[in-house]
Amino acid sequence: MNKYSKLTNDIRYSFKDLKLLEISLTHSSFDKNKKNYEKLEFLGDRILGLVISINLYKNFKKDSEGELAKKHSFLVCKRTLINIASLIQLQRYIKVSKDIKMKSIDSIKANSLEALIAAVFLDSDFETVQTVVENLWKEEIKNIDLSKYDPKSRLQELCLKKNNKLPEYNFVSKTGPEHEPIFKISVNHTDDLIVIGEGKNKQDAEVNAAKLLLKKIENKKL
Repeated sequence: MNKYSKLTNDIRYSFKDLKLLEISLTHSSFDKNKKNYEKLEFLGDRILGLVISINLYKNFKKDSEGELAKKHSFLVCKRTLINIASLIQLQRYIKVSKDIKMKSIDSIKANSLEALIAAVFLDSDFETVQTVVENLWKEEIKNIDLSKYDPKSRLQELCLKKNNKLPEYNFVSKTGPEHEPIFKISVNHTDDLIVIGEGKNKQDAEVNAAKLLLKKIENKKL
C-alpha cells in the first residue's frame, strides 16, 4: 500500500505511472528542480471542460444553449473545483513550499485537481478520465443550483434587459507576490455606474466585481 492509496481509492483510479500522479500534486514553489503541475493543469482544464460539456449535452436535453453554458460555468468554476478537491482531501497530498500561506491553498487545490485529471488521462485514455470526472462531479451535477451562483450571468441578463448592452470587464491591475497575487477588474453597466472587484485570479475578481455592481444596481433600483 503506497501513500496515495486513499486518494486513488477516492477517485476510483489506480495509476500505472505514479510519477504522473506525483507531478500533478507538486506546486511550483516546492522544488525548482522538480517538475510541477502547471502544464498538466493546462491540459486538465481543457479535458474537464470537454467531459462536463458532453455530460450536460447528454443529460439536459431540454436546456437551451444558454442554460447549458451557465451550468457548465458553475461546474468548472474555481469554487466547485475547491469543493471537490476538499472532498477527496487533496491538500493532504500536495507538495508545496512552507512559505505559501494557508489562504492560498484553496487555489492550489483547485489547480492540482485539474492537473490530476490530466494525469489520469495521460496514464489511461479519454473514456477512463471521463468516468473519473463524472464520478467526482456526480453530486455537483445532480444538485446544480444556480440561484446563488453566477453573478456574471445575472449581471449580463440585467444589462441586456435594461439597455441592450453587455457589461464591460476591464483589467485594472495585478499586485502582490507571484504566489499570492491580487487582481483588480473593473465592470460597468453605464458610464456612471462602474465598480472594481478584487480576487486571487482574474475569474474571482470578475465575479466579485459583478456582485458589487449587482448590489449597486439594486440599491439604485434601476
